[in-house]
This record gives sequence, structure tokens and C-alpha cells, in this order.
Amino acid sequence: MNKKMMYASVTVVVIIVVVAVAGAYVLMNSGGVKVTDATSLQYDVEVTYQGDITHFKWAAKNVGATDMALHIDILHGEQGNYTYILNSGDQTAWMAVNGTWTDVSSDFTNQWNLWVGTGKQWTGNMNALANWSGTGDCTYTGSTTNTTFRIYNIAINPTLADSLFQHTT
Repeated sequence: MNKKMMYASVTVVVIIVVVAVAGAYVLMNSGGVKVTDATSLQYDVEVTYQGDITHFKWAAKNVGATDMALHIDILHGEQGNYTYILNSGDQTAWMAVNGTWTDVSSDFTNQWNLWVGTGKQWTGNMNALANWSGTGDCTYTGSTTNTTFRIYNIAINPTLADSLFQHTT
């Protein structure tokens, strides 16, 4: 075997080993932290009901803890844009309609249950994401309605600024 052929053979073997090691690393480390173990989450949802599409942007910190906080943006075009900021730690709730903020903390329990209670969107999203592969979109259909939810742009344990969970004046 001449030197050129030997170097070519060694190069091919090295490439195969590198690809195999990289592939094994990706397979063993795909997904990393699962949604069910996340302390913070950020994702978008496209909700389709009877042909009408609404876009949601969700952010949550201290997921599952007694001081969990949610930031929910609802983008519904001509029907308006809404933002909710809910903080279970201090029992505060704020709602903005097209950028105008209202303190709805006196109704915190109802506001929280509107989003996080059994059968509500947060819970449905979390149940669906518990079975998510860790890549791509996650889609599910509402159990009592013919509503389709497509969850995408999913970030597990992102660093979220505290200001995201505070209303603006």
C-alpha cells in the first residue's frame, strides 16, 4: 500500500470515528432537560378553532412552584391584542388590552384558574409537552372542543428577565 492510499484510509477511519462519536453524543444528549423538569419555559402556540387562528406567546418562571409567574400575549389581529401577567407568589394579576394595563389582582384566583386550572390552556400545553420529543413542533387537539393547538419555538429553561413579569405604565 502506498503512502497516499494509507493516508486516505486513515482519514476515512478518523472521519467515521468522529461522526460515530458525534452521533452517539447527540442521541444520548438530545432533549436535555425535559419540559416536566423545567423551571422556566417560553413557547408560542397557534390555536385554531373553526377556522379562526389566534397566536399566543407564553413565558413562565418558577414553573410548578408556589411563586410561579406567567406572561401570556394573545395576538388576535383585528379582534385585539391582550397581555396577562399573573404571579402566584404575590397573588397579582394584570391585563392589558391593546397596551392599556388594568390591575385585576382583586380577581386573582379566577384569573389564575382561567389559564392554569384543569382543562385550561396552560395545563393542556404542559400535558402535550410532557410527551414532546424535544425537537420540532408539538400539536394536540382539545379534548372537549375541536380546537387544534400547535406549540412551537419551545425553549426549556431560558433566562427570562424579571421585567417580562411586570406590567408597564
